Amino acid sequence: MSEDATAPRRSSRKPKPTQRELIPAAEVVPSKRKAKDVTKEPAQQLRFMLQNPKSRLAHMDISDLINANSWNMLLPESQARLAALLPPTAFSSFQPSIGSDHPAATDSMDVESSGSGPIDHSVFTDSHFLAAAHTFQDHLFSDWLSDAHAGKLKKYEEGIRDGSLAAPWKDEVWERDNKEDPTIAHPHSSPTLAGEAAELKLVDLAKSSVLREGDVLAYKRQFTNLGILVEKDVIIQKIDPRTHSLTVLLEPGTKRELPAELLMPGPCDPSAPTRTMTITSPTQLESGLLDVYGVDRAKRPNGNAWKALTLWRWNGDSMDLLTDMPRGGREDHGTLFYLRACHYEDR
Repeated sequence: MSEDATAPRRSSRKPKPTQRELIPAAEVVPSKRKAKDVTKEPAQQLRFMLQNPKSRLAHMDISDLINANSWNMLLPESQARLAALLPPTAFSSFQPSIGSDHPAATDSMDVESSGSGPIDHSVFTDSHFLAAAHTFQDHLFSDWLSDAHAGKLKKYEEGIRDGSLAAPWKDEVWERDNKEDPTIAHPHSSPTLAGEAAELKLVDLAKSSVLREGDVLAYKRQFTNLGILVEKDVIIQKIDPRTHSLTVLLEPGTKRELPAELLMPGPCDPSAPTRTMTITSPTQLESGLLDVYGVDRAKRPNGNAWKALTLWRWNGDSMDLLTDMPRGGREDHGTLFYLRACHYEDR
């Protein structure tokens, strides 16, 4: 048998196509990227550059943009407009001036030292100029030049002018955070409720000399709903011997202090604009004081007027020595609430 008969024979038949070859290849179409609309109005571009924190001006070396070379590239009209914003010291023609009262000013010539002529190119490397440019970059980066921040700043300035943003006084904050016990309105107040002592009236205290002519009644009450503290002093001018009603003197408006002449010892004769009021109860006195102060009747919450009024009286011989002190040198003797309770126990 020959070698040609024993060697493997190659088939000349065309092989069958595979399954991958049978499926037609999908045509790959490259996706088109949506082009961003970068066209902006010149005014919008300028606003973005000068107000937006993402502006290139906030991150670049400002000396690369503002320098002598860029100044020389500007048109004369643009240079004139920008030169009007520069101080006189930025011009080469500037000469320092002295006051007219200086001795050297008598022989000096009248030299025009205002900004005129070409600018001194050293201004672009001056430390003051660079500090101002860097401050502008800081404000731009901090979003302080945007319209939103300008609106906040305008609201803040208006609040400062009308007082709505004014910080409260330390005394008011302390009284707000340390409210008194509703049953203890004064250090001298009774630790218990009025109880049976409530049967005593203001005229009873006047009849028993607990209240006397020349005494000062100091009213003080915090109106949290209105955000105000009402303080007002009245002085007992006279006590009617028959009805024991009190005639008190007070100042108009929101003024708390009484005139010095009314606080002196002896009879006091009022003069305008001092007002007179006749009362028979603390509630009546409180209502009259709030009317004079200007507190709306509809916004007055209920309260115990006995605890809002404090008695101030001279102590022994001090009336002639302390007349220049507050309330004429009188001392705090406690609230009417406290004095009524003490008088009830001492009867």
